[in-house]
Amino acid sequence: MVYGRGVSVGFERADVEILAEKLRRVFEGRRPQVTLDGTVVAKPVPVLNLFGRTVLGVPVDHSKLRVLEPLPHKKLCAAVDASAKVLFNLGSAAVLESRVVVVAYRGAKRVAERVAKRVALVASKFEAAEWLARVEYEAALKALAELAGPGYLLLDRSLTAAPLYRPSTRELIAKVERRALAAGLVPVGVPKRTRLALDTGEGALSYIARMARKLLGPSAFYYYPLFREESLPPFMLGSPAVAKLSELSENVLRVDVSRRALARAECGDLLGELAFLQDPSSPGYPYPLKAAHEESRLGGSELEVDRAVLAELLRDWGVGDLLLASSAAYSSFKERSLWGDAP
Repeated sequence: MVYGRGVSVGFERADVEILAEKLRRVFEGRRPQVTLDGTVVAKPVPVLNLFGRTVLGVPVDHSKLRVLEPLPHKKLCAAVDASAKVLFNLGSAAVLESRVVVVAYRGAKRVAERVAKRVALVASKFEAAEWLARVEYEAALKALAELAGPGYLLLDRSLTAAPLYRPSTRELIAKVERRALAAGLVPVGVPKRTRLALDTGEGALSYIARMARKLLGPSAFYYYPLFREESLPPFMLGSPAVAKLSELSENVLRVDVSRRALARAECGDLLGELAFLQDPSSPGYPYPLKAAHEESRLGGSELEVDRAVLAELLRDWGVGDLLLASSAAYSSFKERSLWGDAP
């Protein structure tokens, strides 16, 4: 038997029943936890699975949930973002292009910007991801030579120096954090995607958002801490919090705040100042990061021009025509399946 009617093919009933049972266990299952004093609790626990290491957090409890009040300020806020597109697909490798943007604001006034285009040959998705991280942190490092706080350095990624990265990449990430803090800027990561989950299998952000709606209604909120400081591995430079920055938005974000900064500042104060950096036309997300993201986009027509320009430049080294011929031999299907639109 199948479920569903209309033009599309229905779902197999057995599959739906199995899925429903598994989801019921995810949303309703609660594994008992034992505290240090032996007290049994039945609250879900945040879990991060990072590079073969599992980090267990503090059981989720409404006492860590607080209303978030925007704190007005005119501090410097620099944001970094980069896009990545395939210029030439060579089958076993690809030439990637990235537009990297750094924008800086004081209040609503833009005070600085920097735009660069980068290209590289990469042989895997992981190599592409590491390269994209490098170009963002290299752009941040150059900007820090000209910018000074107090304020914030915003990135659209978690504050993590992945142990699988090359030592030079990990040192670059650590160097940017040190330089930013020395300049008075607090590094903050707002990743677009997160592996932050609960031990029940449910996403931590969705669970905390439901809890917040039940207790606080539509109010902006933040939840912190999720993990004990001593449980976080050294390669995690930021401590994760969960925040909804505006009562007018349903967006719930993971926000990584520099652990070194949290040693001398309250998380609620830092997130309150971050909540102040919102565009009324699109509440719930810091406008410096939104601006950097939008300005880093690469359009299709721009890519076509850049392909021609790069091929012409590479003719001086005798490889331009070879690159065009090799790239033409591979289909768009292979490009999409291997590299995706944005590694």
